[in-house]
Amino acid sequence: METPCARSSGLVRPASYARVAAAAGVGRAMGRLSARVLRPRPYAAKGALQCAVVAFDIAGFGDRRRDDDVQLYVRAGLYRILEESFEDAGVPWRECHREDRGDGVLVVVPALVATESLISPLTERVRAGLRRHNKLSSEPAQIRLRMALHAGHVHFDAYGVAGQTLVHAFRLLEAPTFKTAFAATGRELGCVVSDRLYDDVIRHGPGLIDPDLYHAISVSVKETEARAWVHFPPGAVRPALNAWPHMVGPAAAGA
Repeated sequence: METPCARSSGLVRPASYARVAAAAGVGRAMGRLSARVLRPRPYAAKGALQCAVVAFDIAGFGDRRRDDDVQLYVRAGLYRILEESFEDAGVPWRECHREDRGDGVLVVVPALVATESLISPLTERVRAGLRRHNKLSSEPAQIRLRMALHAGHVHFDAYGVAGQTLVHAFRLLEAPTFKTAFAATGRELGCVVSDRLYDDVIRHGPGLIDPDLYHAISVSVKETEARAWVHFPPGAVRPALNAWPHMVGPAAAGA
């Protein structure tokens, strides 16, 4: 039997979104892509599964220069980039659970997908997609993207997904330290990874993953006080504020 983690999200019918996207100049091909991305599917079962989660957020999505047409164009571009990047990285996009966040996307990855692939090559594929999009887009329509990765138990029910794993992923995404450091880089993509994921995967340096390119920061958001690790492709950038505990880099891991 197919597990919930191997099904797509149950979102609203995308027909109207596809028509609006086409009217905004995105084109028929983008409309078809949006329809595939947002196609609703029922849940096969309820319960909790051990899954990796990836949360994305478009920086400055509410900028006043982005009117409705620009926002629709940016959203369609984001979904195109993500679908292509996931597929190119060997992560089956249509088997992931996806929930739209307006200015971003939550993706819960099937349990059997190797978490390593979400770090490399996925981040490289996403960055390449962003560069292509930005090269062909006006300044208000360009995308700078924040990306958070975590793993743990995800609970599925009739309404979608829930659990502390998701809460922690979004706390990482909204961490002021991460957002401030990313803004200072001027780069297309900024990644923040949970301490658990860093310890389980990144610090071992599998494949093309270089742990020296990740730097420890402090996360303080609402009830969450934690350490996380940031990476700004293509290389190392020293974050500016509130590092863990008072410095940045592998040495900040401490004992």
